[in-house]
Amino acid sequence: MNTLFNHTYLLSSRRREGWGKVLLFLILFCLTSCGDDPSSEPSGQLPQITWVMSSGRFRIQAGESIQLVPDIEYLDETSVYVWTIEGEVVGHDNYYTFVTDTPGEYFVKLTVNNRYGQVEDEVKITVTEATVQELPEIPEMDEWQFPWTEINVALGRSIKVKAYMTGTDEEVSQVFTATTEGRHTITLTHPVTGEQKDLTVNVCPTAGTYRRANNGKAMVNRVYEYMPAPGHQVNGYIITGESYPANSTHKQACDSVLAHFSRKWSVSLGGQGGYLIAGFDHSVPNSGGYDLCIKGNPFSYQSEPGIIWVSQDDNGDGLPNDQWFELAGSEYGNENHTVEYAITYYRPEKAKSVVGWRDSNNDTGYIPYMSYWNPSAYYWQPWVEGVRHTYFGSRLRDRSTYDNGISDIPPYDWGYADNLGDFIEGPAGKMGYYKISNARTWDGQPANLEYIDFVKIQTAQTGSTPNLGEISTEVYYISDYHLE
Repeated sequence: MNTLFNHTYLLSSRRREGWGKVLLFLILFCLTSCGDDPSSEPSGQLPQITWVMSSGRFRIQAGESIQLVPDIEYLDETSVYVWTIEGEVVGHDNYYTFVTDTPGEYFVKLTVNNRYGQVEDEVKITVTEATVQELPEIPEMDEWQFPWTEINVALGRSIKVKAYMTGTDEEVSQVFTATTEGRHTITLTHPVTGEQKDLTVNVCPTAGTYRRANNGKAMVNRVYEYMPAPGHQVNGYIITGESYPANSTHKQACDSVLAHFSRKWSVSLGGQGGYLIAGFDHSVPNSGGYDLCIKGNPFSYQSEPGIIWVSQDDNGDGLPNDQWFELAGSEYGNENHTVEYAITYYRPEKAKSVVGWRDSNNDTGYIPYMSYWNPSAYYWQPWVEGVRHTYFGSRLRDRSTYDNGISDIPPYDWGYADNLGDFIEGPAGKMGYYKISNARTWDGQPANLEYIDFVKIQTAQTGSTPNLGEISTEVYYISDYHLE
């Protein structure tokens, strides 16, 4: 709701009426003649208020906080923020954190001015009785796991074949070098149980054999996998609309994500490890400079970095079942970066419950249930079978903080999706731009890819804050930089 405050001048006597007509004529004459004068000053615009989160209604529990962050255009040196609740001034910052222990309905009003006037906008916050969420017991892992059972690798490359272990600190892995085309079997043996696992590596022709010509379409044309981890911005998220309809199949969810991209609407990848895989209808060349455009929604107080992976269609079947290469960002290889990481989430037994997780470091944690953001019964994807699901990839250290109702999730310097450090102006607008030349092999060496066909984006941190929920990478758009 925007209310404009306009000044109206009334001429109340007949004696002023004639002068009013003269004055009206002079004003019209000035507007007509001055409109053609390029040196005349424009009329200007009042401030315009929109909301980063939503413009309307919010629901929280007593004791919870919510940060109201307006996006305001047409500010100038005269502009002042005034936040009020029931007529009482409560703040003058460019954001306001609301928190109360008393249930009820509250109306928070923001008034902003510039030299042309002032506007106000009001949001409603419903505060309900606080409920204590029961934390489920997180099971111990009792088996080894594998990110894939079959993969395609170009001739001349190498790949690390690894089992993710539980119950032992030993690493079970092999490095396989693709020297001969054809189907190869790698056998790993569990050091405690003696169980054996066969994995298949298909060695394909040398890279470049299935490179596809450029046909002029910038945006990805297909989403192959959409596997968000549990989070409050998936299945039923109330702000930007559902990422996919209720009870969707995986195929329907992927199609829905692509439709979001075509409108430049966001989709969330959920908590740590959640990902999507998309592909182009052509091979995107490695120029040595920027090659990929990926739009997220980072803010000065909230970046939710996602690690970017790229792949070539080594066997030419048009599917992303080939070797992946991580794009090195600013933290690659340092203490903030963990490779060969896995995290397992456990399906809640009760509706409207937190989701527990255990990772490959044997650390545990929870994805909070946040009813005022997403009142869905479960933050679990309908196409994910079983009582648990594991995501494999890399991890960035969580640096989020929460103090006196204010969250801060700082960006990393560069190299990650939905990260303020990467947002610059470019051919596709203000968003993140990325280089294929930063692709690295499993042992940290430059991959030297001449092109890529597929992109994978994956939430990289495990943190959460009380008012913003879990760190979850958002994606609006993926395209070929060279075609924008």
